[in-house]
Amino acid sequence: MESIRVLVVEDDQDINRLLCRILADGGYDVRPAFSGSEAVLWAEQYDYDLVLLDLMLPGLTGEEFIAKLRQRKTMPIIVLSAKTG
Repeated sequence: MESIRVLVVEDDQDINRLLCRILADGGYDVRPAFSGSEAVLWAEQYDYDLVLLDLMLPGLTGEEFIAKLRQRKTMPIIVLSAKTG
């Protein structure tokens, strides 16, 4: 059975590493990205079953990443962010 592919987009290295480790330990195929621009590159090259996305990112913001992604692909996105308003 093929494992579920998850793109983790979080610029905080500690949080990104923790999320990736938890998911990998659960059997998921995980790819980290640390900016919106990097996330776009990975999302253009591969299909993911899920994107875990922070909104406050360097390069492209999370909102900009979603807009770019939706122009080309449809994949589930869960937003994890401390951003308010």
